Amino acid sequence: MLFDTPWQELVFAIGGFAFFVALLPSIFSDEKPAFATSFTTALILSLFTFAFYTLDMWLSAAGQAFVTTAWWTLCVQSWLRR
Repeated sequence: MLFDTPWQELVFAIGGFAFFVALLPSIFSDEKPAFATSFTTALILSLFTFAFYTLDMWLSAAGQAFVTTAWWTLCVQSWLRR
């Protein structure tokens, strides 16, 4: 299965997981991005996740789902700090 996956999907999937790991310090720190930034990013990434899913790009959708969840978490955190 993994060896039949196009290289582009692996790039998107690995990139998604890497972005997720890069966002962890922001999630656990006291400083948060602006609410508008978090909300807009989370919304657009939700659409990307759905697009990957509808193209049967499961690994890409999974990687994107992690990043999307991280941005929604930041969005809620910045909303609660208002």
